[in-house]
Amino acid sequence: METKQLFNEGIDLHLHSDQSDGQNSVKEIINLAFAQEHLRVIALTDHNHFSLTNKYIVGSKGAFLDVIPGCEFSTTFTFSSGKKEEIHVIGIFPENVNPKAFADLFAPIAEGKQKYVEAILSNLQHLGIHLNLQKVMKEKKSTGYIGRFHIAEAMVKLGYGHNVDEIMDNYIGNFSEHYLPTTDYISYAPFQTVIERILNQSGFPILAHAYSYHKLDANEVIELIESFRAISGSTGGLEVYYQHYSRAQQNSLRKLAETYNLVPSVASDRHRTDQPFANYGGYSFYKEMLTRLADR
Repeated sequence: METKQLFNEGIDLHLHSDQSDGQNSVKEIINLAFAQEHLRVIALTDHNHFSLTNKYIVGSKGAFLDVIPGCEFSTTFTFSSGKKEEIHVIGIFPENVNPKAFADLFAPIAEGKQKYVEAILSNLQHLGIHLNLQKVMKEKKSTGYIGRFHIAEAMVKLGYGHNVDEIMDNYIGNFSEHYLPTTDYISYAPFQTVIERILNQSGFPILAHAYSYHKLDANEVIELIESFRAISGSTGGLEVYYQHYSRAQQNSLRKLAETYNLVPSVASDRHRTDQPFANYGGYSFYKEMLTRLADR
């Protein structure tokens, strides 16, 4: 597999718009990405929602950007120990996608999300942080999306932290001591079901940010990656060049991708207007994804 970084041929296969918990609109993201000379392909991957359903090309033959539909699926993974965790799988669809093919996977999420938000607010009350449910629900997107980022934004406005990252780290994020497990409240589809559905709909599944889940030890990370490889076969990817990871973490993931024959992916996981797009390169990885899809 070619792994050399290609100049001005970058990809970013993990981006969020205001259709879930991002700040920019889809149009704004595309325009901003097109202005980045190094980007060649991007995927819009909102949480449990398709903001795009068809691929299209922005620009001309001399300067262009491929924009492909995608989604960041929340799933429930059950470890061999019996522990359940919310794990994210990116599905990219290089040509088009029919959202109706995933409607049954998304249907139970909204009710569980509200219960989860209510549980977080109750937990915050015990910490002396008083935040009104109605205020948070006002931030609910037209797509139905509501989540921790909306709580964090409300807390910043009320002065409980300087920014969303600080709120996540201290109160409600995966690595906060006050973290509440999402799987206790939300019925996400099983990990295997989601991966198989992506493949059956001519999509390419990618295991997202393997080092970012709640208190996974090294053996559990390996179990997760091994399970992903067993389900996806040779048609699967691993987020290796993840913008928020250190060089050491990226190198570790690169070795794991090689060990399990998973295609490296490049991701910014961009949510906010002040966050950059991915800057690694990686167009050769995307071409490898297309090749594996064609061979499947």
